Parts: sequence; structure tokens; C-alpha cells
Amino acid sequence: MDNDIIKNEKDLSKYNKKAIWGFILSIISIFGLGLAGLIGFILGIISLNELKYTKEKGKGLAIAAIIIGFIYSFGINILKRLIDAGY
Repeated sequence: MDNDIIKNEKDLSKYNKKAIWGFILSIISIFGLGLAGLIGFILGIISLNELKYTKEKGKGLAIAAIIIGFIYSFGINILKRLIDAGY
């Protein structure tokens, strides 16, 4: 019976892998890889939806992946195009 409790506690402390990868890819996008930010953004959305139905951790990572991925894949690209257009 004690082994079941230990296994359940380990399962509850598990982080969502998509949230971790989304966060990592979004951070990588800061250094100039815009495609990594887009993938991190998408993984953040997917993992945030998965976290509603699982008992995994990683909600903060998923939200950070969405925010950072959006800013660095869409926002920076829009700014670059505006600057190139002369605005």
C-alpha cells in the first residue's frame, strides 16, 4: 500500500514534456531562430490544453512558452518588416 502512495506522488510531480520543450524552443527563439519560437508557441498552446485534463505540472512553462514564442516569432518579425518598409 505504501508503494502505491509513493508511485502516485511521483506521478503528480511530473512536468508536461510539451510544456518544457515549448519553453526551451521559445527561449531559443530569443537568439534569432524565429521558427523555434513558432514551434514553442504551438507546443505551449497544446500543453496548456493538455494540462486541463492531466495532473501534470508545467502551466507556468506553457504560458511562458506562449508569450515568449508569440513575441519573438510574430512581434519581432512584424517590427522587422515595418522597419524595412521605412516606418
